[in-house]
Amino acid sequence: MKHSDDINTEFGVDLLYPSKEKKEALKKRRSKLYDLPQGYVKNLELEKLASLISPYNTHYTVNLFCELCDDIEVINYRLDILDDFIALPKLAPTVKKIIDVMVESDRKNIYDLNDPDSFDKLDDAINAFDGYVECLEIMHRFYEANKEKIRSEGVRRMFGFFEEQYTDKHFLKLREELEELKAALEKGIKSVTVAVNLDNRMIPVSAGVIEYSNEPYTLKPSLFDRIIYHGAYFGENNVKTLHNRFLTSEVTKDRIVNTVDESLFRELSYLTDRYVDKMDDVLKQYQKIGFRDMLGINYQLEFYLGAVQLIEVAKSSGLTMSRPRILPAGERKAVMTGLFDMVYFSECRLWNLKVKEKKTVVANDISFDEGARMFILTGANNGGKTTFVRAIGICQVLAQAGLYVPCESCEISLADFVYTHFPKEEQVGIDASKFTTEIKEFKTISDTITPSSLLLMNESIQSTTPNECIEVSKELLKIFCIIGVRGILATHIVDLAELIDEINAEEGIASRIESLVVTVDEATGKRLYKVEKGVPAMTGYASHILTQFGIDSEEILKRIGKDD
Repeated sequence: MKHSDDINTEFGVDLLYPSKEKKEALKKRRSKLYDLPQGYVKNLELEKLASLISPYNTHYTVNLFCELCDDIEVINYRLDILDDFIALPKLAPTVKKIIDVMVESDRKNIYDLNDPDSFDKLDDAINAFDGYVECLEIMHRFYEANKEKIRSEGVRRMFGFFEEQYTDKHFLKLREELEELKAALEKGIKSVTVAVNLDNRMIPVSAGVIEYSNEPYTLKPSLFDRIIYHGAYFGENNVKTLHNRFLTSEVTKDRIVNTVDESLFRELSYLTDRYVDKMDDVLKQYQKIGFRDMLGINYQLEFYLGAVQLIEVAKSSGLTMSRPRILPAGERKAVMTGLFDMVYFSECRLWNLKVKEKKTVVANDISFDEGARMFILTGANNGGKTTFVRAIGICQVLAQAGLYVPCESCEISLADFVYTHFPKEEQVGIDASKFTTEIKEFKTISDTITPSSLLLMNESIQSTTPNECIEVSKELLKIFCIIGVRGILATHIVDLAELIDEINAEEGIASRIESLVVTVDEATGKRLYKVEKGVPAMTGYASHILTQFGIDSEEILKRIGKDD
């Protein structure tokens, strides 16, 4: 699954990469990764995960996930920035709001209004420039109040960039020119007197401006008016607004007012030309400040703001997300405590809003180290095996994206790639063609996987006879353990766990295997969703599922007896 490249920006600040060289290196790496199996994107539900962080720029966040950054400096650069956003709660929303205003002004107003042909467009342009100036003022004030609290290189660079703009001679000139333009308009025309010549049938034949004033026009009372009103207030409603007198809808109002406005602007060209010239001066100073496209940093701010919100939402539910400690790939290690599945967590939150019977998220621990780097996970159906396997993969992806992970604590080695094998439900069952497909998929994996890879298998090798499933799975596990892969196989074939000692005794093993089980209340068959080290039970507690759905042989016998 290939995604489009990053947003290119001329903004001058990058909150994802500390240098252009590192960005280019990771782009090349990402391009190479597209040649490997991309099933992990779907199997780990990375698009759903990305939408939780960046609902408006989901595909760019997926793109970052697919980068699987292998540069510890880049990862810590992002984590440091995220720490600043967490430590300064007002930082992300303040900067995001500022950038939104600047992007909107830059995109819709400033460059489109460089040559105003009406007072309406002139006012729009002034508001756009005014908003831009106010944005830099707000950024400057925020930085002055918080600069001692900022720790990350990336956030310091961002404020350094804004401070450069704030003190730049072109910005100072822009602010000066804008104030002069506003002052000129404020002291300028407040009213014009228009003469309309009529023919003998009272049809207008010509019109023109005969007088202008810097005071609003007030209709003077006639002798008759003075007699009637006896010196009382004559009333301002004698001068009607255009929309009250002529217009019936907002669309019509805009069209007629703009037409009148543009005509008047042209008619008063001997006065308005100086406004246009002044606006041209303002625009030139803006262009010299040095950037146009701020879309890149807008997306990056959404990325961090979404990450902060995700951490806060998890915390409000009693779950902890933490900063991972990144280890070199060569250590082939991962220690995760309090691990939970972010995708399942988001699904539970939606479920609990609608259904009275609440779902809970259970956190677990796992360690990949010299004691064991490969695990066989067995246990009851619907006991949480798939969720646990997915949680491991999501933790790896988030850590390498430079984000907090869904763990109370985590130290984790870089993975050069995340391989997944999650056969579809309809593929499970005895079928020669499905079995052949599975073997071909594992051929691709075994040809490219390395000791630094992470391998996640969920109910793999299920499409042949039970004995063949065990035989093939054993051989595959032995191959991956010889390579030295970190990984886990979730399976309902409990017999595989009995072969662990035999596989560990094989010559050349670089990853030892250990058995994990999902726990169940033996008395009730209730799934506890806790993962522990141990020997699997010889039952998957399937009978409890039958009872749960009301399928019971004794009840059937009673029903048949009654029918007789």
